[in-house]
Amino acid sequence: MADYDVIVVGAGIAGSVCANYLAREGKRTLLLEQNHQAGGNMSGFTRRGFTFDAGDQSFESLGIVFPILEDLGVYDQQDWIKCRYRMVSEDFDFFIDSIDAVEDALRTAFPREPGFGQLFAEIREVSRFLDRVYTPRSFPLLHDFHPARAARAILPWLPRLKRWSTFRYREKACSLIQDKRLRHWLTNIGYYRMPYLFFAGFWHLWSSDYWYPAGGMQAFHNRLVDAYTGSGGEVRFNTRVARIRDSASREVVVTTAEGMEISASKVIYAGDYRALVDSIIGPEQFGAPLVGRLRDTRLTEGLVSVYLGLDMDDEELSRILGGAHHPFYFPNYEVIFPDENSPEAVHRDMWVALNHFGPRSVSAPPGKSTLTVQTYSSWSWQKYWRNGGDSFPRTQEYRELKERVGYELVGTAEQLVPGLRNRIEFMDVGSPLSLKRFTLNSEGSSGGWCYDDQVSPVFRFPGLNRIRTPLRNVYACGHYALWPGGVISAVQCGRIVANLASGKKILAPLGS
Repeated sequence: MADYDVIVVGAGIAGSVCANYLAREGKRTLLLEQNHQAGGNMSGFTRRGFTFDAGDQSFESLGIVFPILEDLGVYDQQDWIKCRYRMVSEDFDFFIDSIDAVEDALRTAFPREPGFGQLFAEIREVSRFLDRVYTPRSFPLLHDFHPARAARAILPWLPRLKRWSTFRYREKACSLIQDKRLRHWLTNIGYYRMPYLFFAGFWHLWSSDYWYPAGGMQAFHNRLVDAYTGSGGEVRFNTRVARIRDSASREVVVTTAEGMEISASKVIYAGDYRALVDSIIGPEQFGAPLVGRLRDTRLTEGLVSVYLGLDMDDEELSRILGGAHHPFYFPNYEVIFPDENSPEAVHRDMWVALNHFGPRSVSAPPGKSTLTVQTYSSWSWQKYWRNGGDSFPRTQEYRELKERVGYELVGTAEQLVPGLRNRIEFMDVGSPLSLKRFTLNSEGSSGGWCYDDQVSPVFRFPGLNRIRTPLRNVYACGHYALWPGGVISAVQCGRIVANLASGKKILAPLGS
């Protein structure tokens, strides 16, 4: 008899959601996590009384995340802060409170630009589509799935969805803008070669559907784990999986890095997909063409994050930021995606996001506050940040470069928070190598595979997923397995794979 019915590898949000559902079904479930805590790319940490979110700073629900958390009994345990976005450049300073507000602000900043009318008319069409199919607390087409009803709702939109799902159409739509700087900015902001649907949809989501769990991401993930263990599930932290293989008795055997073997009837892998192919299952199981594609496909960008504990209270910092939780400052309209060939000063010229969630965030001692400053980066930049690779411990040159980049981003952030460097009480910097170290995500990727529809190994795969693996009773789960990557896909994939492992319909209604 197998040691467990199901082993779930990885306690990011996908693995934790999946494990919760399996434990609720009465499955003997073991959740393995290589880190000392749950969360993956959404985990957090505390230093000198300041609590920071190491990766994701907030997320959207899209009618998927909140209903699933509610189904698991976690949603109501959490105070949710609705996030407010602000965009600032030398030409504009506006809040993303509605698509109308965005268009009005850009028209004011660029009064001679004739292309806004047609561009925003179609952005509103995307917004209308999203309004039709979901609210933050409900996505009926997924959570009470009936094929005929779904077909009636989606069929009229299919021609537009087909063209909206490509970056090429985004280029075409943004070509309406005549100002070259602004056209470049609108065409490229976001992840590299992000499709038009996401470009247009984000204006909708940023205004109505981005959320932050008060108390921090780590506290939120701890609640997910508590719900899982409360349903009888077992979790082991500091346990890294080195190998997954079939056995002669048709059980699946998981081997840890320490050499321990644990068996289960089924295994769900919710970790880095490249590691799954290269070593955990092994490339011989996948076939050379697919292995080559998975090794070569671009991943979503890594982040460099500056974690600041400040000698100012939440009210003062919130007032300086205008009440925005996510102000973005653009020193120019270039959109840069750093790589190994980028110059040494590349981060000095890039946009920055300033993340702060006000008094309800409870992230600092009394009279203090936290601020996380972020932008894109690359793990291979400057010969792996002068570390020569991702080996640990790091070199002194690596630590010095991290500090220098951190102060470059602080300097840019001072355009919105004057004198910021003089209020710093604690500072740490996380590079893409840091994210790789703590989450094991290849290259410190923040969202799985690149969103480019031309190269993604998920986009053209049947069903837009890579859930099945070459081993019969081993499933992949998370944002590498379901297109597109991100929190929504990870949560939805967690439920889908739990349904598969339990013998249910993959879109079984919530509560069933």
